[in-house]
Amino acid sequence: MLFILLQINDFLIPSLTIWILAWIFLIVGLFSLTILIVYTRYGRELSIKLSILSITFAAVFLGFAFHFFLISFGI
Repeated sequence: MLFILLQINDFLIPSLTIWILAWIFLIVGLFSLTILIVYTRYGRELSIKLSILSITFAAVFLGFAFHFFLISFGI
């Protein structure tokens, strides 16, 4: 449905691989961010390692997802 709508508006996706990777990175980044939020909200003990890993994964994956979406939109 989305691809048909985008083709009607003369929007061409340069690479389906980049489009799929962008969605995968977005989902993984949001999942990492959710883990960080839930852990800091309900965590009993403070784990610096898990917090650093969650922040790093969320930042990297959300950054790449944003980058790939910009490439897909031709910006």
